[in-house]
Amino acid sequence: MADESALSGLRSISLDDLTLYKAALNQSKRICWQHYFPFLYLFSRKDHSEFLISEEGGSVCIYWLSQEESGPNLHLFLLPMPMNVAVLKNCLDRCRDFNNSKKAAVRMVDEGDVGVISSLEGASTVQVCSEYIYDPKFYRTLAGQKARDLAHNLNRVKKREDVEVKYYGAEDESACLALLDEWWEMQKNKYENLEYQRYTKACLKKASQFDKTDLFGKVILVDGKVCSFGFAGEMRKGLANLFIAYSDHNIKGLNYFLYYQLFQDLEGYALANGSRADTPGGVFAKEVLCPVSMHGVYRIVQRLG
Repeated sequence: MADESALSGLRSISLDDLTLYKAALNQSKRICWQHYFPFLYLFSRKDHSEFLISEEGGSVCIYWLSQEESGPNLHLFLLPMPMNVAVLKNCLDRCRDFNNSKKAAVRMVDEGDVGVISSLEGASTVQVCSEYIYDPKFYRTLAGQKARDLAHNLNRVKKREDVEVKYYGAEDESACLALLDEWWEMQKNKYENLEYQRYTKACLKKASQFDKTDLFGKVILVDGKVCSFGFAGEMRKGLANLFIAYSDHNIKGLNYFLYYQLFQDLEGYALANGSRADTPGGVFAKEVLCPVSMHGVYRIVQRLG
């Protein structure tokens, strides 16, 4: 049975935490996609999976309270920011206390941090995924042989006269929701997890709550109809996040054109995290976008006793 007293000092993450959170993240070199604040805020929901935040020992800590069939379960979602081993140990103890378990986990750990904490007593490490990292400035010229396939796909859309690109506004919400529903109806057999759809709907509704630096959207209309939309923004200094992207796959090259449009607004960043790919088609598409590197994300589980 969960020990509710272990939640003392934790609060639901809110927009009021954005400045505090980013200041803490800016003290690190972390790249992991899940560090993007709009994701944490828009994904969090008390009746399902809630992100909790606290300030402990000079670090900001993010916990994940998940509602599972066996009952609520508390995990440390990210490592403390800035990293502090003593704070980390306290966080893991808190999770064990709440869960009444000998095990505790850190759900999302950058590959650069694995070596620092894998030496913890009773710790084991497993890779969760690999993420695609891009250089936004590359798309200004698309120079070189490796950009050939991408340029070909972009030209399919660029040469059309019925294409319009605009920034997302509240007036686009209903059309984007309709596109999202159509996309999932066609693609749902390829994806086991519908949580992407949940936070996308929240983003369409709440995007205006954010400063455009942290979250902006673009919409592509073809012959007057919304056929593609996406969101991106700053994760920390020098690093952007490619957050959401949906396109009508019946229009060849449109998904690449959407990313191209988002990258144009991200040229001031050294890198952009394009997240992972969940299907063979997703892998192919993200390879065509010419990543400059891959970034490993790990889970750390510590068992004591």
